[in-house]
Amino acid sequence: MNQRRRTRVVSRKGVSLVWPGGGARGAIENVSLKGCLMVLDAGQQPPPAAPVRVVIHLEQETPDLDIAVEARLVRGDASAVALEFTEVPPESFHRLFRLVQYNAEDPEEIEAELGSSAFEEGSTVLR
Repeated sequence: MNQRRRTRVVSRKGVSLVWPGGGARGAIENVSLKGCLMVLDAGQQPPPAAPVRVVIHLEQETPDLDIAVEARLVRGDASAVALEFTEVPPESFHRLFRLVQYNAEDPEEIEAELGSSAFEEGSTVLR
């Protein structure tokens, strides 16, 4: 039984993570409007309690198109990390929405998800 509240789509976009005292690079395995699974290049993962800045690189050499969000580590090891987005600025949300919608089997379903809460009561909320 799938209990996810957001559709996940496959995307192999490059991604960078930055946290206090460290960082890592890798690729998105899958992404939703709520979070992502990232495969790490170097095997370094963020500390569990550290806030993480996630930068998804939509196009090589075009940082103006990057999606930049704040996140927290949900689980992970040296090869991959699951991240929950905690803050998505409006300009990044628009790009994230289009990335997910473009890669979805049913793009209209992604639009419908905007009308329902992605979070359980008492959890982190997108801003």
